[in-house]
Amino acid sequence: MNWHKLAVFFMALVYLMAGQPVKAETQDAFHSKYNLVQVMVLSRHNIRAPIGKTEELAKVTHHPWHDFCVKSGELTAHGAQLEKEMGQYFRRYFEKEELFSADDPPEAKNIWFYANAFQRTVATAQSFADGMFPDVDVQVKYEGELGTKDPVFWPEQAGHKAAFDVSLSKELAALGGSEGLAQRIKPGLQEAALVLDNPEAGSGEFSVHVKGGLHFGSSLSPYWKACDALILQYYELGDSRASFGHDLNFNAWKDIAFVKDLGIHTYRHVPTLARAVARPVLSIFQEELNLQQRKFTFLCGHDTNIVSVLGAVEAKETDLPEAIEQEAPIGCKLVVEEWQDKDGESFVALKLVYPSISQLCGQTPIDANHPPQAVPLHLQNIYPNRDGLITMQDFQQRLTDAITSDAELLGQHY
Repeated sequence: MNWHKLAVFFMALVYLMAGQPVKAETQDAFHSKYNLVQVMVLSRHNIRAPIGKTEELAKVTHHPWHDFCVKSGELTAHGAQLEKEMGQYFRRYFEKEELFSADDPPEAKNIWFYANAFQRTVATAQSFADGMFPDVDVQVKYEGELGTKDPVFWPEQAGHKAAFDVSLSKELAALGGSEGLAQRIKPGLQEAALVLDNPEAGSGEFSVHVKGGLHFGSSLSPYWKACDALILQYYELGDSRASFGHDLNFNAWKDIAFVKDLGIHTYRHVPTLARAVARPVLSIFQEELNLQQRKFTFLCGHDTNIVSVLGAVEAKETDLPEAIEQEAPIGCKLVVEEWQDKDGESFVALKLVYPSISQLCGQTPIDANHPPQAVPLHLQNIYPNRDGLITMQDFQQRLTDAITSDAELLGQHY
């Protein structure tokens, strides 16, 4: 028996089952078969100042918090620089794939930037655009006045039929309910209590209930906000100053991050809720793919938008290397690429692109020598071809299913 050939066969089989291209298939061979024709990006905003009020954060620890030099919830200068670097990286990638030319600026009709009407989302989209198209006056579109919620990114849950709440209740129970979720954040609260030098940070009541949607209630709320602020301090400072002199390892930071990510974890894993929140964004995805009038679409929202889309399309869970936020890392991009073969048939590649922890902490830049993390995403019960691509038909059907499946619960028609 030729053991070498057998080993190669099993390695190829493993890659195929994982939805990855076989390593023997070179990039040149891939590009001889496919051309990149359209890309859509759903982005989370980059590093912002804490949303918790200064006086609220001051109550949970005697340590002085970092001055982010911007208003509450706004994009920081560091976050804007990271996003500009990310835009520059994407431009080099698109030039290499010949989606855009290095010599000619894109026509306005070929690009669209749209953001939720918050400073951090609009500024993130603008910073990305400045990096990607430095010679083009890109206008980031948004609806309403700054500071108002756009229903595309923040749809209302209230007003749905009673069956909507019934479905949410069943799915929440399957996730473990309040008690099960509370257990998930205990390690992070214990770490936060040590960092804040406040033993009360690890105690308190937590509950999640359903009434016209999903609602979180907790005496732990100040400590959730403190965990959020700690993570943001870490990204801004990059060392033990962020943890008030305490030395934390990578896993400890992950535990703290999960405390503030408990809500979006629930969004992703309560399917009815995920579809309800994702529906407007998924409708834009489908419209853009159907019309094919643009080469590049950039939507900028929040972590809730990323995780709800992942839940709605039934993306398989995967570890995110070099990230302490394992749900939707700050500044991450859900990338939907349309590739066409020589016969004009379309395929889709999905991936999550995000800055590594060293890039977020300012230790390394985002550039050709230090690319961002790019993790391929795969969908439940949809199997990619040997090149890691799924058919456009399969992807469109998954979008349609996610958009229409709960219409009777919402009192809507599609």
